[in-house]
Amino acid sequence: MHDSRPLMVFGLRHPGMVDRGDLLAAVELQAQLGSAVRLVEAEELGDDELLEDLILIGGPDGNSLTGSVLARLDGVLSLGFAEHGSSVYDRKSGFAASPRYDDAGDPRVDYGLVIRAANPFAPETAEVVIVAGCGGHGTAAAAAAFDEVEALGGYRHFEALVETTVFRGAHRDTLVREARGIA
Repeated sequence: MHDSRPLMVFGLRHPGMVDRGDLLAAVELQAQLGSAVRLVEAEELGDDELLEDLILIGGPDGNSLTGSVLARLDGVLSLGFAEHGSSVYDRKSGFAASPRYDDAGDPRVDYGLVIRAANPFAPETAEVVIVAGCGGHGTAAAAAAFDEVEALGGYRHFEALVETTVFRGAHRDTLVREARGIA
C-alpha cells in the first residue's frame, strides 16, 4: 500500500450490520498494516475513491466491491470463489474447498482468500488488498494470514488460499494451503 491512508471497504450483510468475521479481519489488518485507514461502506464509495488504495473486507456476497474487483481481475487470478461464495476454487489445480460443518450445522473448517494486486480501477497508481472467506471465520483467518502470505514468496502482488479450523466459535490453526505471485 502507498503512503496515504487506504480505504477499508466493508459490505453490510444486514442494514447497518457488519459481519463479526469482517470486523475481526479489519482489526487484524489494521494492526498488521500499522497505519490509519478510512472506513467506508461499499455502496457509499464514490467513483474517485475507486482510484485509491483499497482494502476490501469480505467476499462477493457480502461486499459488492469485492465482487466487482474479482471480476476485473478474473484473467489475472487463479484463485476465486464459486457462485455465491460457497467455496473457493483453484483454476490451476482444480481443487475446490468448501466449508465443513458439524451435525448441528456449526462450522468446523472454513476457507478464505488473501489477495494483493494492482487496483484494476487504477493499475498504475493504486493497489487493492482483499481478505475474504466463504464465511466470517474464513475472512478473519485470511486477514490473520496476510503477513505470513506476504512474507512467503517475497512477491509484491500475490494470492493465497487459507484454511482454518473453527473451534468454539473462533478460527484456529490457520494454514496457508497455496500462495503464489501474480503479475
